Amino acid sequence: MHHVPPDQWPAFVAEAWRVTKPGGLFAVYEHNPVNPMTRWAVWRCPFDHDAVLLRAGKVCKLLQKQGFEMVTRRYLFFMPSDRPWARRFDRLLRWLPLGAQYVVCARRPVGGGSAGVENPA
Repeated sequence: MHHVPPDQWPAFVAEAWRVTKPGGLFAVYEHNPVNPMTRWAVWRCPFDHDAVLLRAGKVCKLLQKQGFEMVTRRYLFFMPSDRPWARRFDRLLRWLPLGAQYVVCARRPVGGGSAGVENPA
């Protein structure tokens, strides 16, 4: 979502709602702006010149406003290694909002859930 202009985030989430089947999951995997190394890496990347990083809480609010139900929010990549000990360390810290990236998963309700006010329908 960091390449989607901020004024278009509600429409982006509305489109996610439209294409997600009832009971289906929608996941947002993003760079974590709270992590200073992530901000530095994005700032240095020419491809990310237009990036506007979103905090996980902002993504959750956008999804909930649309009508999605939150399933999980996890922070990832605390250690720059793929070794088993580093992955275990990452799993222990996934609640801590300092990982280099995060994932937010939400579900479109099976019944009774209605689209939020941002739905352009």
